[in-house]
Amino acid sequence: MSRTLATAVPVWAATITALVIAIVALPSAQWISSVGVIAAAAVLLSFIVQVAFQRTDGVVRRLLVSTAGIVIIAALASGLMLILTGLQ
Repeated sequence: MSRTLATAVPVWAATITALVIAIVALPSAQWISSVGVIAAAAVLLSFIVQVAFQRTDGVVRRLLVSTAGIVIIAALASGLMLILTGLQ
């Protein structure tokens, strides 16, 4: 596994896990507002992972891949949340 994916996949997994927990634990009126908080926490987590990795070569690319994945995951989760809210 490349270094880029080795640092991005755990952040993406944490983001998906947090979004699933938000859907299960929060009322549907608070789902959309939680997405921004979860995405911000995931970006902070990606910075922490990069600092813990202690490699400066390619750090911008790795952060870009992590952040782009977070944005895509958050967008998909927002759409799913809107669909689920409409079904209830």
